Amino acid sequence: MTTVTAGVLGLGSMGVGWHCAQLDRVEGLDLIAGCDPSEERRAEVEAKYGIETHADYDEMLARDDLDLVVVATPSSMHRDGIIRALEAGKHCVSEKPLCMDLAEGDEIIAAAERTGRMMSAYQNRRWDGDHLSALDTVRSGVLGELFFTKQISMSYSAIMRTYGVTAFRPQWRAERAWGGGLLYDFGPHRIDQLLQLLDYPAVRDVYADLQGHVWSDEVDDQCLVVIRFENGITSQVETTTIARLGIGGTLLVGRDGAYRDGTIATGEGDDRVERTAPEFERDWDAYYRNIHAHLTAGEELAVPLWQTRAMIAIVDAALRSAESRQVVSCG
Repeated sequence: MTTVTAGVLGLGSMGVGWHCAQLDRVEGLDLIAGCDPSEERRAEVEAKYGIETHADYDEMLARDDLDLVVVATPSSMHRDGIIRALEAGKHCVSEKPLCMDLAEGDEIIAAAERTGRMMSAYQNRRWDGDHLSALDTVRSGVLGELFFTKQISMSYSAIMRTYGVTAFRPQWRAERAWGGGLLYDFGPHRIDQLLQLLDYPAVRDVYADLQGHVWSDEVDDQCLVVIRFENGITSQVETTTIARLGIGGTLLVGRDGAYRDGTIATGEGDDRVERTAPEFERDWDAYYRNIHAHLTAGEELAVPLWQTRAMIAIVDAALRSAESRQVVSCG
């Protein structure tokens, strides 16, 4: 099996706990480098994975033995880290969100096209078991023409202020300067899942209400996005981390049936039937297996940039809507 060597920029909670772990685990990928300004974080990764680390990003990018760079910095730093990797001739994976707005997204796409390097956003939640169940149900056709969808995740968690490592800023997800807020943190997962479920229809307009109540007065800890598509489907994506009594799940409403959290309902009256949808295991490593297969065997990229651009366009429109308090078009 051909080996793809990889290095991680940003040795924080995601960089180490997720990306280093997966790169070390997935067959065919070889974690050989890491980069972070924190000596403490570098020492921890060197001890755990036995790799060489760098304080200087350009030094890591200059390595001839490095094929792939994973950008796992705070969100507002993604664009710079990605473009520098691509221009250094490296393939690149980035934590979500890919970027802060559509303009940055288009810069990244242009850089990938200009350099001829692979670029993909880490949308691992496409391989959630519950999402795979919903996707299988939609693709089976049992629901018929879809009219309405709702994805909701309401819980209580201090993650916005605590998930970052103490060597940097544990609270960066609650700060605007670093790209914090639920729309940037959880929105990319939910909206990416939604677009895959609906097979990437054209978007008509977007409305968003973003509020910060408990964890931040700079960014949202309560997020509602309503998306209307040109084909007539209306979708709601709602999330919060301030609800001490939570609720969560996915509802899909179609002409012939409905799906809710693993249950399919069809028919009406005496003919109404409920049954359990096919179940799937979560498989987040599938993302990196695809990256390896794409780079070594030409397998189709599971998360191409055009799909991520469609998601970022909705996030961009949601931010504009929340600021203007108006329904806005989506470009």
